[in-house]
Amino acid sequence: MLDGKIKKLIDEEGTLAFPITIADSVFINKNQNLAEKLFSERYGHGTYVIDLEHWGIQKGLPQKPYSEEDYHKAYNNIKGINRALKYAHGKEFTLVMLPRGEYSICYPLSINLVDNMTFNLNGSTLKVMYDSDNKSPYDERTSGAIHLFAGVSFKFHQVKNAHLTNGKIIGDMYERSFNDPSEKYVEHTYGVSFTYGASYCSLSHCDISGYAGDNVNFTSVGWIRGSIPGTPVLGDIDGSGVVIPSTNSIITDYVPIPEGEFSVISLSGQGYSRQTSLNNKEFNVAFYTEDNTFIGRTTNMRVLFPISIPKRAKKIKFIFRNESDPGRNLNIFTNFGGMPAHNVVEFNEIYDGHRGGITMGGSYCIIKNNRIRDNGKFNTNFLDGAPQFPDSTKYAINQEDSYGDNSIIRDNLITGGFHGILTRGYSVFIENNVITNMGGSGIVVYDQEFATIKGNYMRRAGLYLFGAGGQKNAFVTISNNYIEGSFNVENPSYNTIVSNNFFKNGIGSLGNALYKDNIVKLVVGGAILKAATKISDCTFYADPGDQIQPEVHFSNDFENCQFKNLLITLNTGVPSKISILGCEFNDCRFRTYQHFHTVQFEDCHFVDSLVQSTCVNSEKRKNNMMFNQCHFKSTKMPYFFQAMSNISEGVQVGFHECRFEISNSNIESLFDNNYITDSIIASIIGNIIEFKGDTPITIPYFKNDKEVWEAHITNNKTYNIILTLPNLVRYKLFDPTTHSVTSPSSGIFSRGEIIYNAMPEAGGNLGWICIQSGQANTNAWSPNTSYSLNDLIHSSGFVYKCTLAGTSGQSAPTHTSGSAIDGTVQWEYMKPLAVFKEFGVIQD
Repeated sequence: MLDGKIKKLIDEEGTLAFPITIADSVFINKNQNLAEKLFSERYGHGTYVIDLEHWGIQKGLPQKPYSEEDYHKAYNNIKGINRALKYAHGKEFTLVMLPRGEYSICYPLSINLVDNMTFNLNGSTLKVMYDSDNKSPYDERTSGAIHLFAGVSFKFHQVKNAHLTNGKIIGDMYERSFNDPSEKYVEHTYGVSFTYGASYCSLSHCDISGYAGDNVNFTSVGWIRGSIPGTPVLGDIDGSGVVIPSTNSIITDYVPIPEGEFSVISLSGQGYSRQTSLNNKEFNVAFYTEDNTFIGRTTNMRVLFPISIPKRAKKIKFIFRNESDPGRNLNIFTNFGGMPAHNVVEFNEIYDGHRGGITMGGSYCIIKNNRIRDNGKFNTNFLDGAPQFPDSTKYAINQEDSYGDNSIIRDNLITGGFHGILTRGYSVFIENNVITNMGGSGIVVYDQEFATIKGNYMRRAGLYLFGAGGQKNAFVTISNNYIEGSFNVENPSYNTIVSNNFFKNGIGSLGNALYKDNIVKLVVGGAILKAATKISDCTFYADPGDQIQPEVHFSNDFENCQFKNLLITLNTGVPSKISILGCEFNDCRFRTYQHFHTVQFEDCHFVDSLVQSTCVNSEKRKNNMMFNQCHFKSTKMPYFFQAMSNISEGVQVGFHECRFEISNSNIESLFDNNYITDSIIASIIGNIIEFKGDTPITIPYFKNDKEVWEAHITNNKTYNIILTLPNLVRYKLFDPTTHSVTSPSSGIFSRGEIIYNAMPEAGGNLGWICIQSGQANTNAWSPNTSYSLNDLIHSSGFVYKCTLAGTSGQSAPTHTSGSAIDGTVQWEYMKPLAVFKEFGVIQD
């Protein structure tokens, strides 16, 4: 004991030796007490507390303008930490602690994490020194702008079971001047990087911010990266190691396995996709001993997948299938040791990355329970004054060119910035994240073989399926999400299932996706539903209090869906045939626009909902609506169907075996046209029509007889209501599918089919029976006659259609296949002429 201080024994390596006795101790630091020196003893023998003085590490953050000495201190801090970590590893410590404080670091050196060790920053701050306008003494480049000087602060490089925790890491962004406009393009500085096969490592409980590229970075690179030597040859290798002829596969030369313990190898490619140029991403691998003795082979391996190496193996050959050109550049890298895998980034605050927050990569890596905010911002200036990164690839999490498999992104808060998550690879699982207030998309599936997007809360952050050029038969499932934002999954490269989601304020472009059990709440502005394979068991609704009904544009089939308080429009711009089965409409308007649409409703319910069909200033018979076994209720609607047509024969509509239930005594009619034009062609057959009031009411079928071109009305049952038909000239009181007033003039008939006389009278006949199958037609060909496109005629017992308008000649068509010219008319053969005969004489 000397002046109340402890003396310590320093061994030949410059470290403290224990136990210590007063007799042989040496005084080393009068300002440090026993508790501080024995800190590691308090934390157990597996803990090493870095001796700052011994390793040349100094606390403190210098201020600009930086001196050369400031740079040396920062540089020596990194060197000292690396030496301390290496020393602790050699002494078999499992935990290294940095005394709490603020430490300056600089580029280009990195702090390198070590195998089987946790580096606990102990609440310390490590900040990058950076000056965009004055060159660092450690910048050894001989060309390039000063602001391009770059580096990585922490590296998980060729390590396993290494961990970084409990600190604050600040990048170069806050120190950049951006005096040079090109500085905003910088993207090559990183905070923490997992690379060269790092596996089973973790980054946790850290605050990381302000890097020009990414705050956290994964790369899809193996421990030792190389190329395949020599030139492949045509052939194949069987399970016994025998080379067999083949013109559709190639065998590489021997690839030597490097010295060291490498249990796996993977293949990756060059360029952004990392998928190689192989025609078939699956291949076989043959293993050999040093003397080229065949050990065995594995089959159906794939690019970027870890392939086990037998212990005895010293050499490898690859067999690539579906390849016939041995000289073709296959763009292949070998990765011994495999890519980064099974790493975890959790419980971190990651923010203010100029381009991005995290670059995802490798395989089986997890990003969970982080707050990832304000990365890749897209406004004119960052809150800190820095300009935006001038490219659309700015993000919270991105896997643009770091390919991998089984990436897991879950339970994160992602907010601010441009894109939230961009994914690429074999498989990705995006689950239970909150993604909010993004300027671009919340999730972009960039190029995936399989993606599941489940249980996420997305507010002001949409979803977009981008190109899938690197994949075939890609699959995406989108389920149990809350989505308020754009939604575009129309990319045909993906097979997509969208189920059990809650959409607010629209859906978007649906592509060929299947939709089931979704709920869609719309506000003014509505949604555009661009195509879908099928939408079933979904609910679309808006608040009843909205002054203007939100509008849904659709072009697809629906089954068992519900619509509430909406304007639903079929407006594809092209002719469409739509089926709507088992759906319910409450307080809605359903409208078709004029593009030859055919809409068939089966077993649907309409409650205070109006169906409208449009044909204005256009060709006749533009739209056709058919309602079979549907149920209509009115408590306030003046009518159930409204034509919006100023064209004669403008719209067709049919109501067959439907039920109309009226509780509204002010109802004006069943059907209406908003123009006084003879537009409606109607079929109203076999329906039940009931008024629920106390006393019967009388209303017309149609609000105005002048609205009707022709209506077939028959076999309807009425209860407590009288339906009037003032002008019987326009109405036909029979079913045109079974009855007629003349022999059939159109349609396809089989021999034996009967059409009954709709106007039987004494001395007449009961109807007509078909005695020769074919197409009915009563328009006989005539010479020197003008014919229009699609006109039908019959001649010589056959029916023909005009496919080129013109004037007929002198000889009627007689051909029985294909087309022929008659004058300037071209006739296409259709069918034999159906022949009918009267039957059943009625007594006079």
